[in-house]
Amino acid sequence: MIRNFIESIGKKIGLVIVPNWRAVALDEERHLSRLLPYLGVDCVFDVGGNIGQYGQKLRKDIGYRGQIISFEPNPFAFKELQAASSGDALWHIEQIAFGEHPGMAKFNAYDLSDLGSFHAFGKSVHAPRGMSSEVIEVEIKTLESYFIEAKKKYGFKNPFLKSDTQGFDLEVAKGAREMLSQFVGLQSEISFQTIYDGAPDYLSALNFYQSSGFTISRLVPIHEIHFPELVEMDVIMIRSDFNKS
Repeated sequence: MIRNFIESIGKKIGLVIVPNWRAVALDEERHLSRLLPYLGVDCVFDVGGNIGQYGQKLRKDIGYRGQIISFEPNPFAFKELQAASSGDALWHIEQIAFGEHPGMAKFNAYDLSDLGSFHAFGKSVHAPRGMSSEVIEVEIKTLESYFIEAKKKYGFKNPFLKSDTQGFDLEVAKGAREMLSQFVGLQSEISFQTIYDGAPDYLSALNFYQSSGFTISRLVPIHEIHFPELVEMDVIMIRSDFNKS
């Protein structure tokens, strides 16, 4: 009650009052709350949905009311994703992993499910140490093959691609092939210091996205756990040829 009162007072005088731990997320939330309507986004592809954090952020903090399709291959996280999305008729979930090529691959399901990846932790000082994991076989599909049927099923016109796959985002985007140009924008985690073996650095990621026809709209922080070093951020991009009219 006290928090709601303080927030309501802040809004009246043009201030945003949030707990210190949430301050780092404000830039992303404010930008997406403007960008998604500007782009006319009617479906968000939430690749690496984990336990539903991004979907809940879209609903509660960004104010997005359109369709969401969350994809999560980890069976342990998928159960929580099901719970998070239940009761929301426009939030669909799929137990699917995307990559550059279809097939089977080993997925590292770490104790902290949001760190699960097809890559193993590398030697970076920022990589967790001593975290147990279960290696599971996961089927990989391509975003290209899924996109065609999904468009028929859901009827979206201006999809937005969010990818947070712990070092696998580039493979996801490459697997979209020509369908990548159907997305009006995208959001991807980029690494300035890679913590997973074989994961691309930020230059490789940005070069690919820009050569695929996307322009940087915003770089937003993810967290502050690596202070004072910059290890990773999210890049938000829009399709270079997007015409609002």
